[in-house]
Amino acid sequence: MDNILLKVIELVVIIAVTLIMRYGIPLLKTWAEEMKLTGVMKWVAKAVEAAEQMNKEAGSGAEKKAIVTEFLKEILAAKNISISDAQLETLIEAAVFAMNNSKGA
Repeated sequence: MDNILLKVIELVVIIAVTLIMRYGIPLLKTWAEEMKLTGVMKWVAKAVEAAEQMNKEAGSGAEKKAIVTEFLKEILAAKNISISDAQLETLIEAAVFAMNNSKGA
């Protein structure tokens, strides 16, 4: 009887570990990536807002973008987060769009 109970417990543990390895770890990785992206998006929004406050001239968009891009590259490198220039540019443009829409509302 004890041997059967031991085998059942062993089987339950094996199944639980298998399920955790199959579904739990990828889920945690996805969650961590989402949290990292959320953090990057917050940094981008703050950097865009700061550049707007520092340089109020309407015609200096390229200069502001260069400042924001350089600042974000430094922050991301310090946090060991790799993101392509195209992705970073897209995030900056999205933050500028959101900021401009919130001003007009």
